[in-house]
Amino acid sequence: MVKLPFALLQDGRTTRQTLLIFTLASAIINGLVTASVGAWLAQKYATAQSRRQSINGLSTLLYERRIKAGLVVSSLRRNGELDEIRHRKRGYDETYVDWNKNLRQNLFAIREVMGESEFSHLEQDFEKYVVDPLSRIDSCLTRAYDQKIANQDPLPQLETCRMADLYQLTLDCGASFTNELYKLTSVRLLPFTGATEIDRRAARARIAKACERPTG
Repeated sequence: MVKLPFALLQDGRTTRQTLLIFTLASAIINGLVTASVGAWLAQKYATAQSRRQSINGLSTLLYERRIKAGLVVSSLRRNGELDEIRHRKRGYDETYVDWNKNLRQNLFAIREVMGESEFSHLEQDFEKYVVDPLSRIDSCLTRAYDQKIANQDPLPQLETCRMADLYQLTLDCGASFTNELYKLTSVRLLPFTGATEIDRRAARARIAKACERPTG
């Protein structure tokens, strides 16, 4: 059947309207998708950046405490002047206060990285492998310092508590711990993904390997 010119014109307008509606709908959908993906990526990067800042803060406190403890021990070993030893001990004490003041915050940062709402396994590892050796360093250093102030030889005390081994342990363990935490904060670009349970278990295994020492 041959269509009249008016019918052809009407069909043409209908086709143009359909194309226009389709184009507008596509633009709206694409805009919404782009905005959603952009917002999701921004949120992922912001979260990762916040977590990495927390881990960097933890790393700074850890190494600062270790280094300042080493400075005190160095002065004690070479029989430095009392003024120097007191000055370095004050610096260490300030770092000790900062560490303990931020300890709970650091544990919360680890919990967030692990994606858990309650006390995580990695928090337990942190207290076992990092907090405990640092506490033993503090006890040993304090006793040796007190002996020096009392005009006694502090070196036997440093040897008894195996300060050199503790110092190396905090270096090896601290490096492994902060490195694994940093890797767990990496951004995953696939939706709904993050550090998996397999990733977290592997991180704990590597930390244990770096932190545990043979007994006997």
